[in-house]
Amino acid sequence: MIGRRMLLAGMLGLVSACAGGTGARKFDVDAFASGHPDVAKGRPFVNDKGYVVRLDRATVTVGPVYLNVVAPRGSSTAARGLRFPFEGVAHAHGEDHLGSGRIVGEVLGQVTFDALSDAHVPFPRRATVTNEPVRTVDIWLYPPPGDDPETKKARASLDVEGTAERGGASLRFRGSLAIDDAFLPDAEPGTRGARTLSEIRRIRGIAASFTPEEGGALEVLFDVREALRGCDFGALDANPKDADGAARLVQSKATGNDQVVTSLFQGLKSATGTWTVRFVSP
Repeated sequence: MIGRRMLLAGMLGLVSACAGGTGARKFDVDAFASGHPDVAKGRPFVNDKGYVVRLDRATVTVGPVYLNVVAPRGSSTAARGLRFPFEGVAHAHGEDHLGSGRIVGEVLGQVTFDALSDAHVPFPRRATVTNEPVRTVDIWLYPPPGDDPETKKARASLDVEGTAERGGASLRFRGSLAIDDAFLPDAEPGTRGARTLSEIRRIRGIAASFTPEEGGALEVLFDVREALRGCDFGALDANPKDADGAARLVQSKATGNDQVVTSLFQGLKSATGTWTVRFVSP
């Protein structure tokens, strides 16, 4: 299957990195995911549309994760592009001009965690890393392990429920974002053609700056406030309602995604602000 071949390619890349005469060491460390420490259940925040948002639920599923030596987009190094023997594993695929890179760490597992808690949830598999500087991280919103990354169906990457208030009006909402065949049409505005589901499910070029050490731990932090910053909850007025009056998010290839679903996708995929990846030294 495609997914297994890609994961195998990543593992072979790490082996090559360690055997390529760089003097790098390969070792395993624990890997965790959590919500941002400044976000909590029921704690209000104001988004860019002026809504006061209170979340009762925000569940996120992510993985796998890849650590890369390539510089973030916009830096001179990234603009030149780096060339390495197994660049196919980390190629930009025309998505954001990051150029090629070299994978020096990976977490080949998937984890579901509460974005309204800073409790660290361990990935089911430890991270395999080398002691080389990491400058960017790629996070993939893939289906469950063992499923082809091009499979049309996927579990929800983000599931939310809460209340949005503005100008004296209050609206309850709930729903999920699943990046599957019902999410996007074959081509998005501004693109030259269709992208595969596996490309759509990637978050590329998250800036990082650390060198893994034996005995340390990799941490992936998610700020749900950033994912909801562009949501115009007033656009949900016409959406179907649950028995308690909460508006349901609508995700449909046939009728189109509502504004909140589209904005959630853009926020989730943002390489700036939404995600923080760091390494905690022993």
